[in-house]
Amino acid sequence: MNKPITIRSIGTAVPEHSYTPEEIARCTDNWLAHDPAKRAIFERFLSSTRTERRSFAIPVPEILSLNGLHGRAEHFEREGPKLGSQAVTRALTQAAVTPESVESFVFTSCSCPTIPSIDALILERVGMSRHTKRIPIYQQGCAGGVVGLGIASQLAHSGGAVLLNSVELCSLVFHSENPSSAELVGSALFADGAACAVVGAGESGLTFIAHQSYLLPNTRHLMGYDLFDDGFHLRLAKELPQSLSSAAPQLVRSFLAQHDLTPSSIPHWLFHPGGIRILELLESAFSLRPEQAPWAREVLQSCGNLSSATVLFVLERFLASAAPQKDDYALLVGVGPGLTLELILFRFAA
Repeated sequence: MNKPITIRSIGTAVPEHSYTPEEIARCTDNWLAHDPAKRAIFERFLSSTRTERRSFAIPVPEILSLNGLHGRAEHFEREGPKLGSQAVTRALTQAAVTPESVESFVFTSCSCPTIPSIDALILERVGMSRHTKRIPIYQQGCAGGVVGLGIASQLAHSGGAVLLNSVELCSLVFHSENPSSAELVGSALFADGAACAVVGAGESGLTFIAHQSYLLPNTRHLMGYDLFDDGFHLRLAKELPQSLSSAAPQLVRSFLAQHDLTPSSIPHWLFHPGGIRILELLESAFSLRPEQAPWAREVLQSCGNLSSATVLFVLERFLASAAPQKDDYALLVGVGPGLTLELILFRFAA
């Protein structure tokens, strides 16, 4: 009989350039100076996101001067492997797994589609075998962390250790010359960071039970990137939170019913913190008590939205807390372009 597949460890990393909302407001004082109305909206977004600090791979003044896709790709290839390697090394050390023994390396990012993917540079930096299977994922966006975990859990059935590494430099998608509503929201919410999960066979810890994806119909326009000559521009529709919260309850109930469970069977809810409004709507939809889902809010407050890496930060906080008890269920909920709703059901084995 095959051993259960578990999350053996999680390592995270954020870059050195860290800012409070007030510091960002000062650094961007000249941006939108010609448009006081949009400047006021941006400052309101900085306050309403409930994020107290965000970190970036390059200083904010350099982010403001980004121009064209070539320079962004250079930043990503220089800064991304540093951050990704830190997270991988921390996760491997915690799990007592050697780099050479990693069998498969799943990598997710939506920051910059360089070819070859920077996972090849991370592999070399940390000393993984050149025979390690590499599976880079790009177009899953914020859902990439949950999708990647699902893939890693399947690969781990072969018996070897599997890594999921997410590296997101969301700052590279900023365009100062395009102060759209989506750009203003993104500039107040997104940040840079990396995370890594070691997945493998084990008798204790957070055990994978099931993974399900669902592509919501007629929602392609709600989230993603618009591709222009100067690079990728963020697309976030204002109706996204309501569309998600309307569809999620029935989809979650149907998924849980396949395992003879209901939402009331789940003591711990691990949401991707796409924004405070999304969290509020999801918490309300499932009538959750504050202690059932604090970790997404904590990550949003301390780090911001790190796209696909964020759910791994949430998982790290959950596993470090005293909340999970033997045989407790936990539900991981990710949202990404499509729209896609990604669900993973876990059970905690002490």
